[in-house]
Formats: sequence, C-alpha cells, structure tokens
Amino acid sequence: MPQVLKTTKNFFKFPLEFIKKLIILILLTSSIIFTGCATTPTDFSDQGSFEYVWPSPPEQPRIKWVRQWFHKYDFGRPSKVLNILVGEERGIRLRRPNGVVADNAGNVYVADSEHGVIFVFDQEQGRLRFLGEGVVSAPIGLAVNNKKGIIFVSDSRIDKVFGLDKNSGRVLIDIGSIGMLKNPSGLAYDEINNKLYISDTKNHVVRVFDDTGKSIATIGKKGNDNGEFSFPSYLAVDKKGNLYVVDSFNFRVQIFDSEGRFIRKFGRLGDTSGNFSRPAGIGVDSDGHIYVVDTAFNNFQIFNDTGKLLLWVGQGGTKPGEFSLPSGLFIDDKDRIYVSDTFNRRVQVFQYLKEKK
Repeated sequence: MPQVLKTTKNFFKFPLEFIKKLIILILLTSSIIFTGCATTPTDFSDQGSFEYVWPSPPEQPRIKWVRQWFHKYDFGRPSKVLNILVGEERGIRLRRPNGVVADNAGNVYVADSEHGVIFVFDQEQGRLRFLGEGVVSAPIGLAVNNKKGIIFVSDSRIDKVFGLDKNSGRVLIDIGSIGMLKNPSGLAYDEINNKLYISDTKNHVVRVFDDTGKSIATIGKKGNDNGEFSFPSYLAVDKKGNLYVVDSFNFRVQIFDSEGRFIRKFGRLGDTSGNFSRPAGIGVDSDGHIYVVDTAFNNFQIFNDTGKLLLWVGQGGTKPGEFSLPSGLFIDDKDRIYVSDTFNRRVQVFQYLKEKK
C-alpha cells in the first residue's frame, strides 16, 4: 500500500468507497488523539439550578462557587463540528497559575510562572490577552493600583518587581536594584495610603514603596518573635489599610497597621483545621474575615479578625470547590474570592454571601 500512495495519480485509482472509509478513519483517529490529549478541566460554568455552597444546607450558606477561568474559550467556544475536524486548540491556557488579582472593572490577572506571562481574562474586551511578555521570567505575585491602571508583578527569578500599564503592558515602574530583593513573592497594594508592599522572601522582610516605586520603609527581620519573619510570602491589605503577612515558615499570619506596627498574630504548625501546614494566598473580605489558602490541605480556611476558625472550603479533586495544590488568593471589592488552583491549572471564583440584616 505505501508504494501505491506515492503519487496523486495512483491515489485516485482507489475505489471511491475505499477513499470514503479512509477519510472517516482519519477523522476518527484525529478525534481520538485530540480527546486523549485534552487537558481542559470539566466546564462547570452551567450548573442549572444546582449550586455549590459552604457550609452545606440546612446551614446558612456563606460561600458560593461562581465559575472558573483557565483559557481563551472562557469567552466562547468553537463549534463541536470544528473540534471534531481539526481538534480542540489547547495551546493558550493556564499552566502554573500563582498570584491572582482583579481590577475594579472585573478583569482577572493571573501570574503563570510556567508560561512566564500574566494572563488577562479581559471582561471589558471579552478576550484573553497577555502582559509581561519579554519582561518577566517567573512571575509570582500580583497587585493592582486601580487609580493609575498599574499591575505590579514580582519575578522571583530575576529578583525584580515591575509596574506594568494594565492595557499596553509598558513598564512604568522597575523595582529591584542589584542585590536589593531576594526571591520577591507576595504583593499587596494599599489604595488608601498609596503604598506597595513586597515580600522580600529570602531577606525575611516586607518592603514598602510609594506608588512611584520609591522605597519608604522596611518591616521586620529574620526571627520568630512578634514582627519577625521566616520566609514571608503572600500579602493582603484590608479596607482600613492594615497589612496581613503570611509568615510561611513560622506557620502563622501576622497583622500590622498602615504604619508597620505589629497588631497581632494567629496560627501554628499542625495538620488539623485551624492550623497551617503550607500557608499561601491570603485575603480579607468586607466584613473583616481572613481567608488563607493552605496548599497541603487543598483548601482555604476562613478566620475571624482574632484568628478563630469559622469555616473551611475545599479538598483534593477537580470539581468546584476542590483543589490541587492551590496557591494565590485575592478578594475584590465585591467580595468575590479568586483562588489559583495551581495543579488543576485554573482559577476558581467564589462569592462571600453577607449575612442578611
């Protein structure tokens, strides 16, 4: 047969019925190959009347699953016929999401440390686009200055933090002279006081900059006393301007006021709810509840302002509210909770349900 198929002339000597069967076989083989290689998570965006909520009924729900983000087809998919003929395009999708943030327009920004770019799920334009191409190498943390339209991103490989124009991607701010930062990770921007906080992880401090990138303060030093750190990582700022620091290898959260003064701490190493094993992303909702991702537990835990555990959401898996080594977390001004579900290669979005008064 290979000899017969050498030329177009010989090919057309085959009976028409054989050619039809050959085409069908090629299409079936292609569809099997594309199906077997697909890495797209199950689409749970259309759940009908079913809702994922925590805690489960009959208790009053406090957290509701909303949706997930993972690739460009979140803004619409091609027809099934096209997918069968040419296979589903899978080239542009999240691979290793880490830091996540959303701006006031609802656009979602995700630092993908494997692709080396920031994914922008742009709801204003209805498309997926990218920031940081050719600028960042291993993006980790993100923060947003809504007033100036700046997305801050930390790069742990080149020990820098950049402020990028959220639309053009142009570098507006460059932080990190030689030797200044060592593995910068978590970021948070205080829009009340116009301050950028950077976890300078291997220097065991949190650095404070103004909105132009000028250094104005340093918080902490290496240690385990109040106000001291052991590899600080993710950061958050509440509506009062208080700073929340995940003190990773002290297995706790420390809280500071807007002037960098220590307020309180909570948490310790443990393998039960209310403790931490691998604390990661952190956020604070409008009622002052503190959310902390734990990568080892595959969940996020919710505490009151004194550190008392109120609720936890998640377990290992791929369904809504299930995780595989989650990392970053961000809460926007509408109490939407964004969690980077890292090894499921997606961002899950939840809604905090305020108590009805």
